[in-house]
Formats: sequence, C-alpha cells, structure tokens
Amino acid sequence: GYMGPTSSWAFCRRVLAIIGSCMPKPEPPVYPWDLETINLTWSPVGLYDQPDVSGLPSCEYALYLLSTVQYHLGSLYEIIDHESFREQVERFYQDPAGEAYRSRFWYSQFLLVLAFGEAFLNTGSNKGVPGIKYASRGLSLIPSLIPLDKDKESLAVVQAHCLAALYLQAVDLRLMAFQIIGSGLRLALIEGWHRHMPPEDVGEQHSKRCNTIFWILYIIDREYGPLVGAPSSIRDEDITTKLPSDIDSSLRSDALTLQIRMSRLTATILNGVYGVDRNFDGTLLNDTQSVLHSLADVSRDISAFLDTRLQKTNVRSSKIATRLILSYHHVSSTSPIPYLTLMKLVCCFDDSALGHYSDSFLPFQMETVFSSAFLLYVIDAVSPGFVPDQTWLATAYGIFDTMIAKGSPATPLRKRELQRLEQIMTSYLGSGSKENPSPLQFQEEPIMRRGMDLPDQPATADVAYVDETSLWGLLGSHGGYILSPGEIMQLAEGLNMEDFMVTPEEGVALGGHGQAEINPDTGP
Repeated sequence: GYMGPTSSWAFCRRVLAIIGSCMPKPEPPVYPWDLETINLTWSPVGLYDQPDVSGLPSCEYALYLLSTVQYHLGSLYEIIDHESFREQVERFYQDPAGEAYRSRFWYSQFLLVLAFGEAFLNTGSNKGVPGIKYASRGLSLIPSLIPLDKDKESLAVVQAHCLAALYLQAVDLRLMAFQIIGSGLRLALIEGWHRHMPPEDVGEQHSKRCNTIFWILYIIDREYGPLVGAPSSIRDEDITTKLPSDIDSSLRSDALTLQIRMSRLTATILNGVYGVDRNFDGTLLNDTQSVLHSLADVSRDISAFLDTRLQKTNVRSSKIATRLILSYHHVSSTSPIPYLTLMKLVCCFDDSALGHYSDSFLPFQMETVFSSAFLLYVIDAVSPGFVPDQTWLATAYGIFDTMIAKGSPATPLRKRELQRLEQIMTSYLGSGSKENPSPLQFQEEPIMRRGMDLPDQPATADVAYVDETSLWGLLGSHGGYILSPGEIMQLAEGLNMEDFMVTPEEGVALGGHGQAEINPDTGP
C-alpha cells in the first residue's frame, strides 16, 4: 500500500527506489522492504485459560528490572503506577499462578516490563532480540477484542497496550505497534478518558490515572502515526481533559505537558504544511510563521524547565530531559526549513547518545539520526555545497555502530539503508559527470566494505566524540545545539514566499541528469 506524506520512512524508501530505478543496472531494494526484521509470533491465551508462569526471574531480580525500566522509559514510565505495581509484584511471587489468573492484564504488563528490563541491560553480547521470550508471552495475553463488561480492568488493559506498542516499535514492528496503540486509544475513548473526569465523582487517584494514561496514549499515537503516514486518531478540539501540569506540579507532570505540546505542534506542522492537497500559496507563509512562533515558545519553556527542575544536575543523565530534547529536535526538523536543525540534531546525538546514558533499544534516537542523516545526504546531492560541514555522515555512522554494538535490533537495517543511499547516489552522480565529481564522492573504499554484510560488527568511524564529563549544553546559549527562541522569532519575521521556491536558475541538476524538484506530497 501507499503511506501518507508524513512518513519519513516512506519518503526515504521512495528516494532509494527512484534513484535505483535510474541506474544502468537497477538496484534491488534493501531487504527487508517492509522493515519486518524479526518474526515475532505468539499463540493467544484464552480469557479464562491459565497463563504460563514458568521460567520467571526471582522477585529480587524482577524488582531490579522494574527500577531499570523506570529510569530508561523516563516520562513514558508514567504508564505504570510504580508503587501499586511494585506491591503487586511482591504479592505475585507469593502465589504466581493465582495472581496471573486473577490479574491477567497486570501479568501481561509484568512480562513486558521483564522484556524491557532485559533489553535495557543488554550489552550486545547475547544473540537474538533481547527480552523477546517475555514479550511474546505478554503479547499472548492481550486479546484482539476486549469484552465490555463490568468486571474488565480498563486501566490494566490500556496500560498493557501501551507497553506492548513501545516494545513492538523498539523491535521495528511499526505496523503492529501502530495497530495496538490504536486499540488502546479507542478503549480509552470508549471509557471517556479524553474528557475531564471530576475527582469528586470517580475518586482523585482514578481521575489522575485516567488523565495520565490518556495523554501517554495521545503522545505515542502522535509519534507512531506519522511513521506509517497515518493521520491523527483524535482531534485536539475533542479533548477536554486537563493537562497533567494543571493537576499536578511534579517534575514528571511538567515534562509530560511539554511532550503533549510538542506532539500537538508536530501534528500542526504535518497537517498544515505537508497535508493532503497543500498548495504553496500565501497561507503557507502564515502557517509557517505561526509554527515558528509556537516552536519558540516551546524552546523557551524547555529551557526554563531544565534551568529550574534540573539545575545543578548532570542533565544528560536524565531520561526525562533527554526525551524532551529529542522531541524538540524532531519537531524542529519536521518544520518546512529543516536544514537549520538537521546538522545540530546529529551533533546533539554525537554529544549525548553515545555516552554511558544512551539507549540502544528504544527507537527514538536511532530513527531521528537516520532520517536526519538521510535528508542531509539528499540535500547535499541536490544542492552541492549547501551543507559545508561533511562530518555529520561519519558522526551518524559512529552512532549507528555504537547502537549496533549494544544490541539494537533495528539499527543494522537503518545503517544498510544509508549505505545503500551512498552507493547508488555516488554511482548516479558519477555516471553524469566524471570531470566534476560531486562532493559526496569522498569514499576511499567501497560502501559495501563498511559492515553492510555484517551489520552486527561495529565499523570504526573516525569521529572525535565529546568527553562524557563535558557540559552537555543543548539549548541556545547553553551550547548552541538548537536555535534559541530569539533566533527562531527572527527567522519567522524574515520569511517570505521566495524561501519556499526553487527557481530554474537556482535548481541544481543531479549529476547533469535533470532539474531537482520540490513536491510537497513527497516531503519528509
């Protein structure tokens, strides 16, 4: 099928297919074409069947894995009510079979927590997908249809859907992940969690949990939808529940609210700028300026959050802060003028994602590095010299190699795709002009020798990584990794329609083979 214009993965695959088809000897697609890198299967367990409780770790180790997951998931860990979950873990080990039968959906969450814990602690020395044996058992307890009766555990069911979607996305099964988060979101809508639930009617704790779970569903859905080119599953105007920061002034609530704002801004960009039948008329300029104003507001608030909430701490050790910063870069690079942030985004990863605190299992870092590097490569091919600093490519490969060495299940394929782009682009440009080679033709060895045949073996990249003890400045004057609010506002006020057009004189032919074109329907 055909994915929508919001899918950067579909855009990258179209670029590879179009250029590959123009080669004298057409290049086959990178395998697997559908990204189904693993075969994750499970046999559904009936609603009234006894779940399997064999082969579980000790209670002590299970609690250790729970704490590991709490740290690595950051603000997304709010899916789980930590204190009550920990208490139920201890009860579970007193009567495993009974608790698994009585609390089927909690047990599904428990198995997925074990899967995440194993994955986060994986060093890359073990072959196979980390945590998959627990994940498949947890997924087998989530039915495709949930009976709507008075005894069902709505919160536990939806929480299991959230954890399952996160795991499936992490192992590159994005279509399955989008389906299961959609099921969870629809269950939440049936329960009315998108509406404000007065604490005096349902209880303060229940009201707060429903609010938190709904917003996490919202964030994940807004994150996964564009990856497969799907529109948003719910309109913002239909949501009346309060923002987490309006209910609770905790660090996690403030961070979650900032994530929600960025999710909304991303949807605004994708629908308003890259939407279906979007024309390059006068409204595009106004929409872009409005987006940049909103982006400046978010940048200012994230900076204030880091200054007040995480002052005098090592920011790079905070998964909550890291997730916020990555989300901000994602929003920035999705804007109609992404080049201004793409290189800073890759450099940010070079400084942050390769240290002791990096995540190789969660896909957020890898996906953003891949799409940024891919787009920078295309920009440099279409307009040679527009990207003066070529170190970003070596940086991207260094990040990929580090994540592969740590056992990332999805990164080897992304690395092969970027290598394929290099290979076919170099051949394509070289065939058009032997006398004036493209600046991209800098490789001294064949692309295929960089580990393409052995993606699990990290290649060496000549990259000067930043010392882990150095200050990790990520906002404005703290290091210049992204545009400051003032710079964004100045950019917004200085825009005009000519910034969105490519004139015949300005267009650059790809290796003499024809004029480069801009098509909003195939934008990233």
